[in-house]
Amino acid sequence: MRFSPSSAVLASAALLPTATVAQQTTSECSSVHIFLAKGNNEPYPGRQGTLIPAICSGLEGCDYEDVQWQNMLEDNYCGSVEQGAANGAAKIKAYNKKCPDTKLVLSGYSQGGQVIGDILGGGGGVFFQDCVQKPNPALERSSPAGKMIVAAMIFGDTRHTAGQSYNFLTGASKNGLFPRPGGQLAAMNDYASVLRNWCVDADPICAQGEVGETHLNYFDVYSGQAGEWVKEMVGKATVGGGSSSGSRTATASATTSEIPDTTATSEVAETSTTEAVRTTTEADETTTEIKSAATATTEAPESTTTEEAEPSTAPSSSSEEASTTAEATTSNGGDSGSNADKTTSPGSAAETGDSDDGAGPLAPSFGLIVLGMIAVLGM
Repeated sequence: MRFSPSSAVLASAALLPTATVAQQTTSECSSVHIFLAKGNNEPYPGRQGTLIPAICSGLEGCDYEDVQWQNMLEDNYCGSVEQGAANGAAKIKAYNKKCPDTKLVLSGYSQGGQVIGDILGGGGGVFFQDCVQKPNPALERSSPAGKMIVAAMIFGDTRHTAGQSYNFLTGASKNGLFPRPGGQLAAMNDYASVLRNWCVDADPICAQGEVGETHLNYFDVYSGQAGEWVKEMVGKATVGGGSSSGSRTATASATTSEIPDTTATSEVAETSTTEAVRTTTEADETTTEIKSAATATTEAPESTTTEEAEPSTAPSSSSEEASTTAEATTSNGGDSGSNADKTTSPGSAAETGDSDDGAGPLAPSFGLIVLGMIAVLGM
């Protein structure tokens, strides 16, 4: 596939060396169960691996599992997101049915962030290379599984929409490549009290910025802060319709999977077990600064969508994508944005995301170049 600036950024994760951790699962219920949706072209669990010890450290009975989906470079972007949202919602419901008292935590990065957003707000639309994603319904907050979600996080969201109350960091007032329409925002706002959408203003994917490295280093910079926030949410959560504790203590089932060692600008390898969580991280930080001209694309008018700006080689439903010039420079260091919460009324979209057929003002081609650039550079 041809890479635009944003596709270069999304694709970068795949080329990282990985540290393999044996995955263990048990049939027992844990007190806290985490679902992770990895970024485009990443091995499981991807950069988010560092979140597991950050969240589970100090919690009794904490484990995780990966949302299973095919989202490598050769996979159709829209088809991948459809699959991820469907599989993720099904696994969340199934786990809640088996363990109705367990507190649930969701997290998604990049294209995986779109998957988590689609689970919470519904999905569907037109994205990279003009691929069309079929709509999917939102997981209702009032449903048994929805009530047990005590924390949800999205990092580097392709569908980041300006001015939402759950937006966090310096990109809170920015639109991503494919801002969400009003119907999806209304559903996502049902989760506003437990949702945090992390975006720095230089990120080409969630804020249409020009520094590719900022999309890659969220977990180098913010894993500790994110873990503390989740533990705070777990501690104060009132779930299941009234119980202040909301979950029963059970022997923690350890769930670990492949965790990438980071060679890209903020790759972090991590291992996670439920009771004693160890982290292996290795980050060769590479700063990629990308500048490109952007063209506009439109998003399908479905009231359910969540897309991520990760690269997808979409052979079946893709059309030619605008190419842009990408300039990459490398340097060491991580970018840390300051916290900035912006609020809007539930269901309202800021700037260009306020209608069901709205799309980002800048071309998604920029996001694709950012994703593809990393793959080309071997970051």
